[in-house]
Amino acid sequence: MRAARAISLAVAALIGAMAFARDAAHAATAGTLERRAREVAEVIAESPVWPDDLLATSFTAQVKPAQLRAIGQQYFAQCGAVVEVQPTSAQGEHSGTFDLITSKGMVVSMTLALSDKAPHEVVGLLFGLPAPMLKSLDEAVDALRALGGQVSFGVWQLGDGPPKAIASLDPDRSMAIGSAFKLHVLGALVGQVKGGQRALTDIVPLRPQFKSLPSGQMQEWPDGTPVTIATAANLMISVSDNTATDLLIATIGRERVEAAMSTMGVADPARTQPFLTTAEMFLLKFVGDGSRAREYAALDVGGRRAYLERSALSGPVGTDALNANALAQPTMIDSIEWFASASDLARTMDWIRVQTEGDAASPLMQLREALAINRGLAISPKQFPWVGFKGGSEPGAINLTYLLKSSRGEWFALAATWNDPSRTLDEGAFAALIQRAIYVLGSTR
Repeated sequence: MRAARAISLAVAALIGAMAFARDAAHAATAGTLERRAREVAEVIAESPVWPDDLLATSFTAQVKPAQLRAIGQQYFAQCGAVVEVQPTSAQGEHSGTFDLITSKGMVVSMTLALSDKAPHEVVGLLFGLPAPMLKSLDEAVDALRALGGQVSFGVWQLGDGPPKAIASLDPDRSMAIGSAFKLHVLGALVGQVKGGQRALTDIVPLRPQFKSLPSGQMQEWPDGTPVTIATAANLMISVSDNTATDLLIATIGRERVEAAMSTMGVADPARTQPFLTTAEMFLLKFVGDGSRAREYAALDVGGRRAYLERSALSGPVGTDALNANALAQPTMIDSIEWFASASDLARTMDWIRVQTEGDAASPLMQLREALAINRGLAISPKQFPWVGFKGGSEPGAINLTYLLKSSRGEWFALAATWNDPSRTLDEGAFAALIQRAIYVLGSTR
């Protein structure tokens, strides 16, 4: 239920959080930019060194040289030395992105920004996730297969008819998708707005029973706060706000969301019935000794609905009641979850795309744009200027789902889910593979 975060190294998050300096100008030459890129690449080494004039004081004020040196050593241990620096895009003469090819057959994306004045010091730096040096989507499929556990993956080209598969691995396997289920809540909302039953300006008071646990922020808002449907939808998708999600499920209606799953092309929607709120999921699986979850899992759909009615598993959920052991390992991800296959999610994204076509200022287009607030992984804006994203994860399950519009105006859907009920997952490695697969898609199509 927490949003999938693409972090394979804690230090990558540290660098990624650093804001680029606002006053970088367009004076550095391309030759200077590439020279500086090669110098920065030397940071990834067993004993990192760099020229005294490489880093601006605005940079070292946020990332100390000792921190940067430790980051470089961690990348070196995982990836090996940098053997080639390949420019991939330019945002001007002073900034651009590069692929760092390493001796262990890995690639690390790097975004670099220089100051406008000589000696053109580094004011912005982002090292991305290490990924295998994939050259084709077939290689991406092979790498995903090698992860172990269960993987459902696919890439589809979208157009006037059904999605056309480009590459896939067990795309029809229904699996636990975590917070990616919020795409189905969004789709149900699209249907209600299009049908005139709901408007984005409708206001719903924030009631205590809607309050869940993070991810998100709305759980901290005062009771009774008037929340527009548009605000809830934007928070649900962009920061995976669980309270905003539960508010929308209650407003739309559980059964209407279930019906919308079929409309959007989910092949086996019954597996996700009853459609749980996030508070219900927390209270079933992660509060107490697990007896409620076991009792619930043993029931049929009708019994489960009666159980939810009888038990009134709603917010607010207290963090002090959480079972730390249940949160630290896979917990019934094959029986109490939200389920969909990669092909289900591709059809869902395509359905939302088609149903929201229209004027840029229309309410339906605003709902589509909720998907574009958070691009998820570092995806090249040169390859894909518009990116719609939703992902999800809990121990033992991770999903990344994308709706992509290329610079040539072509639409693609990519969905990837990895489950293993026996162990926690290397979410960073998975995210790095998907990021590289998207890059290969943009390069080869």
